[in-house]
Amino acid sequence: MSDKTKGVKQVRNKKLLPDLRKEGELSKDIVLSTKEKHGVPTGSRLYSHHTLASVRKLSFFQPFFLPEDSLDIVLAAVYNHSTERFADKEDLYLQPETIGCDTWRRLRNTYDKLPPVVIPLGHPMKRGGIKEKRSPFSVKLMNSGVHSSQTNPGYSRQAAGGAIFFY
Repeated sequence: MSDKTKGVKQVRNKKLLPDLRKEGELSKDIVLSTKEKHGVPTGSRLYSHHTLASVRKLSFFQPFFLPEDSLDIVLAAVYNHSTERFADKEDLYLQPETIGCDTWRRLRNTYDKLPPVVIPLGHPMKRGGIKEKRSPFSVKLMNSGVHSSQTNPGYSRQAAGGAIFFY
């Protein structure tokens, strides 16, 4: 399980149309006779309710990826011949979505519910700004003059005589 899918819950989709945005796109909108599931005639509700299979079979649904032959199915399998020894025949065809991995294909009419975002301080204010305030006297400037002080802080050079005194 990757970090992106950690904490994501799959919740049953109670809407009339399944969420197939990862699988493909519809070239035109599906015409529904009603937008409600309750309080409408049975035929209207039945005609408007679509399953995963019924949307995939529509002529104007274009999937992003479809396996072309059995080699594509075997290449997409979770079986790794270099790590697994004495594998069963069905391991060659076991797909990642059947063992719970997040892929482009949706097996159940669900949608992903993301966990709530944890705010570290309890409010959305971000901490930032200057972490260290440097003294302008501790930095040698690029264009310093020849008469600038070259002594340690706290010491000074007397103008007459050049002796170093501590004050």
